[in-house]
Amino acid sequence: MGKDRKERISDDTFSITMELERPLIIDQINKHTEQKEKELRRKNIKRKILITIAIILGISFLGFFIWIGNTYEPGTLAKEALISDKNVEVKIDKNIVFTPKNKDVTKGFIFYPGAKINPEAYAPICKEIAEAGYEVVILKMPLNIAFLGENEASKVMKEYKNITHWVVGGHSLGGVVASSFAAENNLVDGVVLLSSYPMTDKLKNMTKDVVSIWGSKDGVVNFESLIDSKKDLPNNTTYVEIEGANHSYFGDYGLQNGDNEALISEKEQINKTAKSIIKFLKEIN
Repeated sequence: MGKDRKERISDDTFSITMELERPLIIDQINKHTEQKEKELRRKNIKRKILITIAIILGISFLGFFIWIGNTYEPGTLAKEALISDKNVEVKIDKNIVFTPKNKDVTKGFIFYPGAKINPEAYAPICKEIAEAGYEVVILKMPLNIAFLGENEASKVMKEYKNITHWVVGGHSLGGVVASSFAAENNLVDGVVLLSSYPMTDKLKNMTKDVVSIWGSKDGVVNFESLIDSKKDLPNNTTYVEIEGANHSYFGDYGLQNGDNEALISEKEQINKTAKSIIKFLKEIN
């Protein structure tokens, strides 16, 4: 009898304990469930963020390659200039090379093309410079973006043991990169900027000659920045404005987006520019 009573008391105590602990157990279960739900929500949010980032990057890369793919191609004048003649031998390989025939060449000019412009488009101006007795090399840039191949000029310079004086130059973005390369290379004696300007003042106090050439009808270059860049160039820099010239006609690739119609012909602009560069090259020593 006493034993049964003790067992009943024990069972009652257990039941009471369970009843008291049940809310705690339920609360723990609820908390655990809430925690799992929060973790699941966080994972879902992270997944959505990653998917969104991936989509944005995908669209950006697609847009970039579409933009890169819209290259300005050379016109008839450029294609004709790519053919060797009695005065200049033209070679198209890793780069586009114009070598004067029957002349003792000691000066070289390396040209950086503008962004998204087929380098062949600059054949007319470069061939005319070569006819005056200078080795001229148009660099082929990765994806036609000069920033991606700034040091390509150094490879060219190593190939020509006969060249004692080097000048680098470029059009638009190509000029920016050319000036950057020149500022870091002691073998460069001069810089040619066509509708372009440096992004730093590194050339300011260096013993390098610079010529800056632009057109009065240029609709692409930022004239405020062009004028302001004078403070970043050597005091003896030569400045040449070609009246009636635009941005596009330094090469032969049609009218660039945003540019103005020139008041002079493409041939005239190329000829005037080439003469200014040849005069500059003659003074390099």
